[in-house]
Amino acid sequence: MKVLRNLFVLTLGLVILSSCNDDEGNANSSKVKVALKASQTVLKAGGETTAEPLSLETFQICLGEIEFDVNDDMEDMIPGGDSIYSDIELEGPFLIDLLSADVITGIDLATAHVPNAVYEEIEFDFEPYDKNEPAGMTGNTILVKGSYEGTAFTIVSDEELELELEYTNGYTLDGADSRLFIDLNLGQLKTFVAAIDFASAVAGEDGSILISKDKNKAILDQFEAAVENAFDIDEDDDEEED
Repeated sequence: MKVLRNLFVLTLGLVILSSCNDDEGNANSSKVKVALKASQTVLKAGGETTAEPLSLETFQICLGEIEFDVNDDMEDMIPGGDSIYSDIELEGPFLIDLLSADVITGIDLATAHVPNAVYEEIEFDFEPYDKNEPAGMTGNTILVKGSYEGTAFTIVSDEELELELEYTNGYTLDGADSRLFIDLNLGQLKTFVAAIDFASAVAGEDGSILISKDKNKAILDQFEAAVENAFDIDEDDDEEED
């Protein structure tokens, strides 16, 4: 997975929403729902069902633009160099609760009518949340709260992570309605959090641990890298029913 500066090449944004709306009902466009889903399965040795030492109370992220990047071969279709097709953008912010029951089947982020073409990748970015609620997310892109073996911890980041997810053979829109899934391996992230050496982390006076750009930053850097590596694209999209 690559981390790029141009966030979520799926940025099906407001810049182009008007043109997307114009495509509604057009035989040359497809209705696409963009959804995020997470795998929350954490394997236990021997099938044990004992209580986990890690308990998560909050896990929220805020995404900004999501962009569909058209295949390079389709960018130059008109003599003279003018392009018939262009990248499509969806504008956030998209606040996502990764502990929501809905995240297992997929949380719909946006719906748009997208010109039929072959898209080669999706790009997206994390964007600082600009509202006052929920508390703790304002000005941040990631918020995690929980406890490990009784020790309370908070992970907070305002890093504007940028990711690119590539399709193996391109993502073809041919007029059929579809639901495109961005996958987040939440089980992988839980495993990372559970492996943090909390004993060596600098704790506050109350014994709780804050992991941020100002405290325990080395751990935060590792966590942000783990978040980037936890994303993937589901190439078996669901066709929407009428």
